[in-house]
Amino acid sequence: MTRVIASVSIVLALTASACATKKYVRTQTGVVNDRVSQIQTQTNEQIASLSAKEQTDVSRLDERITTTNNLLAATTKTAEEARGGAAQANTAASQAMQQAQANSTQISAASSNITKVQADLAAQAKALDYTLTETGNVAFRLNQSDLTDEAKAALGPMIQKATATPRSILEVVGFTDSTGSQPYNTVLSQKRAEAVARYLVHENVPLKGIALIGLGEEQSPEQLASEVQGFDPNASPAQMRAFARRVRIRLYVPATATSSAAAGASAETGATAAAKTR
Repeated sequence: MTRVIASVSIVLALTASACATKKYVRTQTGVVNDRVSQIQTQTNEQIASLSAKEQTDVSRLDERITTTNNLLAATTKTAEEARGGAAQANTAASQAMQQAQANSTQISAASSNITKVQADLAAQAKALDYTLTETGNVAFRLNQSDLTDEAKAALGPMIQKATATPRSILEVVGFTDSTGSQPYNTVLSQKRAEAVARYLVHENVPLKGIALIGLGEEQSPEQLASEVQGFDPNASPAQMRAFARRVRIRLYVPATATSSAAAGASAETGATAAAKTR
């Protein structure tokens, strides 16, 4: 009996102890569960907070990437436009260079043409410019208009030069002395000039290169004295009168035909066949 009671007591004690242990365990388990729940909540919050930050960073990173891509696309477009503009500029520059070269060629050709035209005009102007190269005289007898052999011989050198020079001009002017009427002297001087011109034509001087006129006694004493001084500074009055009965011949040649003759210069080359009396 005593053993039974003791056994029951032990069982009761163990039962009571077991109940107490279960309660403690439940208590401790609840605390642990609360702590775990708290930690889990905090962890979830931290994870949620970390996730939100990461999402924000990712979003910002995406924005930066998008912005970078946009800038890259804009830069690429600008570069392509620049390349296209450069190509157009190069094409335009090449065309401008070709046009400039063409213009330069045209300008050079025009300049050459202008130079040629100027040279032609200068040559034509020079060709129209005549130079007096020689002066000769032939004398006539009293009241005569026929050429003597001496007068023809005096004309020889001038005829030779005139026929050797293309487009030369011979100026033939007839004179008389102061005796006789003016109409008579004018006609006589004209006949003397014509006699010289006929002889020139006979000697192959082109008629178009001869200009003649009879001036009668229309020569000043100063002019006559100046011409006589050219070949006979000691001429007497009688010789002066004889020389007044003459035809003066002047040879003009184009400026292109001579480089040595000075403009306006003349040389007395014709011998004078002076008459003894009138």
